[in-house]
Amino acid sequence: MAQDQEWEGRISRKLRLRDLHLVFVVAECGSMAKAAAKLGVTQSSVSQMIADVEQRLGVRLFDRSRRGVEPTIYGQVLIRQGKTAFDELRHGLQEIDYLKNEGTGEIRIGCPETLAASVLPAAIETFSRRWPGVLLDVETFTGTAAAAKLRERNIDLVFARDGPGLEALAASDEFEITKLFEDRLRVVVGANSRWAALKRADLADIADAPWIVLPYGWGKEVIPNAFRLRGLPPPHVALKTFSIHLRLHLLMTGRFVTALPASVLRLYRDPFDLKELPIELPKGPYGVAIVTLKNRTLSPVVEHFIRSTAAQFEMPSRRGAKSRVPVV
Repeated sequence: MAQDQEWEGRISRKLRLRDLHLVFVVAECGSMAKAAAKLGVTQSSVSQMIADVEQRLGVRLFDRSRRGVEPTIYGQVLIRQGKTAFDELRHGLQEIDYLKNEGTGEIRIGCPETLAASVLPAAIETFSRRWPGVLLDVETFTGTAAAAKLRERNIDLVFARDGPGLEALAASDEFEITKLFEDRLRVVVGANSRWAALKRADLADIADAPWIVLPYGWGKEVIPNAFRLRGLPPPHVALKTFSIHLRLHLLMTGRFVTALPASVLRLYRDPFDLKELPIELPKGPYGVAIVTLKNRTLSPVVEHFIRSTAAQFEMPSRRGAKSRVPVV
C-alpha cells in the first residue's frame, strides 16, 4: 500500500490529466501554433506548458523543426499509454453514468459503406428499440483503416467482411473477432432489364453486359474467376465503385449487371425493383464479423450492442451463445 501511494505521488507530481490532453493535441496538430489555435490559447503558452511537462519528466517529448513538431520515442510512449489510460477512464465514467441512469451511453461504430447500407440498419433498429437512450456514432471507411482506428481507440468496434483486411486483423493477437453470419454473392440486374426475363440464365448470357464491381475483393477476383471457369473472357467492367447507392440507382436503369451480397439484396430488392439471376457464383469467404480490440474494457452499452447484434444471426456470439435468427 505504501509503495502504491508513493507511485501515485510521483505520477501526480510529474503529470496531470490536462498535461496528457495537451500532449495529445500537439501531436495531433503537428504544430504548436495549430495546437494553440485549437485550444484557444497563445502559442507561447503551449510551448511553455510542453516545456514544463518535459522538464518534470526529464525527457524531450517533441522534436521541433521549421515544419512543426513530431513526437520523440518518449513522446510516442506517453501518447500510446496515455490514450489507453484516457480510454479506460472514459469508459469508467460512462459506466458510472450507465449505473446511475441505465440505458445511456455512446457507441462508436466503424464499417465499410456496403455494411452500413445493409447489415447495420437491422442491427441498429433492433438495438435502439431496447436502448433508445444510447447514442450510436457511425463512421464509414475501408477495411484498411480499421486496425489503426481500433488501436487509437477512436472507435469501439468495427463491422468487417471476410477478405484480406479481416484476415490481417484475425492474424494479429491485438483483435477479437466475433463472426456474425456467412453471406453469398448474387448476380443482380434491374427488373426492367433485358436479362430479367431469363428463366435459365448463364454467365454466357451476360458476357456482353456492362458490369459494376467493387475496386477490390470480388470485383477483382471472384467475377473474373467465375467467367474464366466457364471458359469465357473477362466481363466488361463499366464502373468500379464502393458506393452501394450508386450501384443500386444504376441497376434501376436496366442497363447494368452487378453482384450483391445476399444481405444487401434482401434489403433493397423491393425498394429498387431488383431481380436476382439464377446464376451460381463460386463460393467464397463473404461472412460478416464484429472486430474489437483485445484487452480493452468495453462499456456495458457496447457489450449490449455486440450481444444484441450477434443474437440476430446464426454464428456463435461473443460469449459463445448461439443466436436465433439467420440473416439470409
